[in-house]
Amino acid sequence: MKLPWNKKYLIISFHIVITLVMLYALKYGIDFLAYILKNLSIIFENIKSGIGWFLSTIIVVVIAFVFAYLLDPVVDFFQEKYEILYEKYLKDKIENIKINFKSKNKFTKKRNKKQQKVEKGRLEGTILTYLTIVLIIMLLSTVLVRSISKSGAGSFIDNVTSYIKTSISGFQDDLTRFYNELNGELISNEIFEEYISPHLNKITTTFTSFIYDIGNNIISIITSVGNGIINVVISIVICFYFLKDKKIIKTKLENICIAFLPKKFYRVTKNGLGDIHAVFSGYIRGMLLDACIMAILISIVLSLIGLKFSVIIGLISGFSNVIPYFGALVGFILAICVALISGEPMQALYSTIGMLVLQQVDTIFIAPKVVGESVELSPVIVIIALSIAGNLFGLWGMVFAVPVFATIKLFASRIYERRRLKNIYKDINN
Repeated sequence: MKLPWNKKYLIISFHIVITLVMLYALKYGIDFLAYILKNLSIIFENIKSGIGWFLSTIIVVVIAFVFAYLLDPVVDFFQEKYEILYEKYLKDKIENIKINFKSKNKFTKKRNKKQQKVEKGRLEGTILTYLTIVLIIMLLSTVLVRSISKSGAGSFIDNVTSYIKTSISGFQDDLTRFYNELNGELISNEIFEEYISPHLNKITTTFTSFIYDIGNNIISIITSVGNGIINVVISIVICFYFLKDKKIIKTKLENICIAFLPKKFYRVTKNGLGDIHAVFSGYIRGMLLDACIMAILISIVLSLIGLKFSVIIGLISGFSNVIPYFGALVGFILAICVALISGEPMQALYSTIGMLVLQQVDTIFIAPKVVGESVELSPVIVIIALSIAGNLFGLWGMVFAVPVFATIKLFASRIYERRRLKNIYKDINN
């Protein structure tokens, strides 16, 4: 039997079914949202632990990427200089060597000349960068050794050793005297055997467990340091290949993004990442230049004061100045400690005054000028950014304040320029 179909009732039934499905979906969505809000802390902890596990798994690659990002401008510099040198002096000789080698080896693969040029210049630039870093480390080590030898490290170490020995000896004498007095008092009152002796085994067991825990902690620290050194060495090797094959890696990543991302999203993302890279690379260059200037100034001032280990203190505090105000605090503490241990209280006073003056000069003049010009921010904006971010987010806020403000300023100027051109185009059409 053929059922009569009414189009009107069919549409109503369809709407009822859709409404019920939406109501059930809304109900389960609300339940899911309530579950998330109820277990928000647990979810955050799981996400945090998952991110920590993932980062610990790829920490070697992350460190290698950071090293490669920092060293990439240096490699570009050496690559450019090598290519100029190659075109002027080495091209004919190397081409002759290649022709002779190809005539002997019939199975040599042909490569694109442009790719050869990029790989050749990039490889030599990477090698020269690594050699330069090794030479700088050797030079700094030589300077530090000479500074230590000229500063009378032996007498300084003797002063520290004698101070520690005197403190330990005094503590031992006080402890022995207290023990003898306490022991005599307990024995005279005949309460040692009754009250103290039963607890000695517990005290001994606790002390043994404490020593055992210290040993385990020392072993874990040594293991962590060893793993850290191994990770750094592996990261340095991976960094070499990141730098050498930069063009190939970049091209493959771009091809993957073009294949899987929408065209507009890819273009916007690429432009945004390019702007962020320009800001952060300029900020890093500015901070390193500021660190070098402060290391030199602190070393000169402390040397004029006559403080021992002035070059070492200058290098440590100068490069610690990458974190705003932290370098000044480190230099201040080191200078005061060295002066007091050396028995020169006036040098401690002069060092304090010198470090305070240098910190003010760096905060007001050097950092805003050098870092501000690197990220195209005025000195006033740099000071305001450091103050606001320091009050809101503390130390890490001060570290990332300038590049974040510079990135926001760059994005805002891009949006403003786009809107301005759009309005001009509309006015012209109207």
